Amino acid sequence: MRINRLISFVAALCIGLMSLITISNSVIAAEDNSEYTIRDGIHGVNDSVFYIARPDEASLTVINASQFGLSADAEDNTQAMRNAFEYCRHHPNTKLVIDKGIYHFSPEEDIYLNRLKNTLVDANNAEFIFSTPHYFKIYACDNVEIRNMIVDWDWDTLRLGSLVKIENENDAENTLEIEFTELDKVDADIPLLSFMQYDPVDLVAGVHGSFKIYSPSVDTECIKNVEKVEGRPNVLKVTHSGALDYFCNDEVYLLRHYVYGGQVFNTVEESSNITYNNISIYGACGMGYVFAYGSNHYQIINSYIGLRPGAEDKYRISTTADGIHITNTGGYFRIDNCDLSFCGDDIINIHSNMFYIKSIDESRTVMQGTVPNKIVEPGHTLSFMDTDFNIIDCEATVESITRNGYEATITLTEPLPETISAGLVAYNGNRHSENYVLTNNYVHETKGRGFLMNSDNGLCDGNTFYRTCSQTLQVRTDIPTDRVIEGTGADHIQISNNTFIECNFGGRGDVITIESLLDGERVNNTPLAEINISNNEFISCYQEVINADNVNGLTIENNIIRDSENYIIGEHCKNVKVESNTFLLKGDINADGTFNVADVVALQKWLLAVPDAKLADWKAGNFCNDDRLDIFDLCIMKRELLKNRG
Repeated sequence: MRINRLISFVAALCIGLMSLITISNSVIAAEDNSEYTIRDGIHGVNDSVFYIARPDEASLTVINASQFGLSADAEDNTQAMRNAFEYCRHHPNTKLVIDKGIYHFSPEEDIYLNRLKNTLVDANNAEFIFSTPHYFKIYACDNVEIRNMIVDWDWDTLRLGSLVKIENENDAENTLEIEFTELDKVDADIPLLSFMQYDPVDLVAGVHGSFKIYSPSVDTECIKNVEKVEGRPNVLKVTHSGALDYFCNDEVYLLRHYVYGGQVFNTVEESSNITYNNISIYGACGMGYVFAYGSNHYQIINSYIGLRPGAEDKYRISTTADGIHITNTGGYFRIDNCDLSFCGDDIINIHSNMFYIKSIDESRTVMQGTVPNKIVEPGHTLSFMDTDFNIIDCEATVESITRNGYEATITLTEPLPETISAGLVAYNGNRHSENYVLTNNYVHETKGRGFLMNSDNGLCDGNTFYRTCSQTLQVRTDIPTDRVIEGTGADHIQISNNTFIECNFGGRGDVITIESLLDGERVNNTPLAEINISNNEFISCYQEVINADNVNGLTIENNIIRDSENYIIGEHCKNVKVESNTFLLKGDINADGTFNVADVVALQKWLLAVPDAKLADWKAGNFCNDDRLDIFDLCIMKRELLKNRG
């Protein structure tokens, strides 16, 4: 029986309400577009309140997308959709209505929502089916809402992923066979980009205590040959470099045929006041949402990323990469009341980028480094830190930048002081992804990490996390010397009123990881500050529930830790407060500190409605993790008691 089927999404959303910090001496307002605007007030950490504008439906002029040729009968609606958005660009204050239906798209490049203002797109739960990894780019827009839309992939044309079983693994010859268990036949040229281990019974990411993963898309020398197996049309024989020798017969994997592709909603170029409301993404080649390049004041509410309801046994992956990726934005955003699952990588990744200064010329006005696209542009201000994460009191203004891929040459308006040298780190203070609220979401059954909260001023409150494989929450500053750097630090983070159930199922890290790294090793100081972890409940989690280091001002209090590992406080933390945390045993329903036959008797009497039968801690008997007690819990309790007795 799959536990997640017993966990009600409605109940999950009711576990906690968003914490409201009502002392407000910092108010960041969205642009006021007069009669065309309504505003959502968002309460976050650090005494902040910010607003996200949405178009006021009552004041908009209505037009139907069918007038531009959008039709459920068309083979490709790309041009019709472009025409509709172009009309909206020239006609602000428009409500674009899309009739309910199924619409197919095969664009060769992204469909732009270009410089729209005061625009509402209401899709009336229409389905948009894509057969190419080119989706929507929201470019320099202001006060735009997209709502009531379903997006899926054309699985009949190209599969995003498949369940496979390992057979005839041969270490001596570096070969194995993969059976596509849900297909009748498969071609030898199908892409084999990433294997991630799945539970052979529940068919979700990870096996208890094990999660094998390998990506031939990264190790391009891994796959040497692929050939069909005679007489078995759904089996391929793979010859490899030896990298897959640790795969074993009868193991089940989700094989991704695509990893990075497009982004369903790519919000860029200073777009502001953008709302995605009641959006469902059932399948996407690439990421679900990307926010980048200075976009600010945006939100995803009441939305879904996961398997198509009713087709869970047919399509096994939602997005092939991150569900939501937030990088180098202007911040001020929220993600609220969303159901997020079965992504090919992280659920939500929030960060900003830094880069190493590789060289500075003699004039001290030209520097070179490995710089991700558009994190630095003319007119932006650079800040600096050393590799011990110490901020250097210096700023520089960018005059121009030229690129060769990620390698960039940056010219500054004024010479740098001698305190700035090669080997230091530079970052863009204009693009920081700070000030965000993640509330009332249900995150479950996913391969990657849950929330990466690698920017300042973040509130994570009232969420439910179930059976994640990697770190469920991560707060990190990370400087690797051999690749692009993600994360400039994280101060003022509140993690409260969340529920974690069977998290880190595959044993890939801790439930909540807080750290600062240099080349993979924890540093000796405290670049992170003011992190509060309070009033959370951890149920049957694996690994330590909290592993925190490098924090100045860490609070861990009033958490319930049930049938889970302890927490670890690193030696480099300062000003730590740990108090009023409660540790409970699974099965100890009479709350006497032990799990024994008295607990079985107590639950049996309670189920039989024996007069005066009471349970001191009923949740301790909830072995099925379905928020109710019944005979199934009693059976599992008896089995666990016998197991404990050996």
